[in-house]
Amino acid sequence: MIVGTGIDIIEVERIKNACGKTRFLERVFTEREREYFKSRRNNLYTIAGSFAAKEAVMKALGTGLGGVGWKDIEVLHGTDGRPYVQLHGRAAHRLSSLGGKRIWISISHIKELAVAQAVIETEEDEHGCRNPIRDEEN
Repeated sequence: MIVGTGIDIIEVERIKNACGKTRFLERVFTEREREYFKSRRNNLYTIAGSFAAKEAVMKALGTGLGGVGWKDIEVLHGTDGRPYVQLHGRAAHRLSSLGGKRIWISISHIKELAVAQAVIETEEDEHGCRNPIRDEEN
């Protein structure tokens, strides 16, 4: 069952400007994320896509920008290049409180825009249903 969705779109130029500011990359991205960016030919688009993915996950978690830290959401890539999310700290706690078991993300970019979508999925009960609101009340 889906318990959260989020989407974010960002202008690549905005990320380009932010990258020129002191410590933007260090403040927002983990060391593993930054290492991945270095390995990418068009890394500005990769950075913008990862930034959008973090914001999409925040929206899916229902926390917004103030509820979790940037580095609590780590956007990584499998050997096949497919992005996935690893949560830490407050983001991991929030996912657990929602009953979330998996976050699906998709990232895309064209010319001047990057977009990402996140979907949080839970386990279903024996009837194929789960009500996370009712579970929080009990």
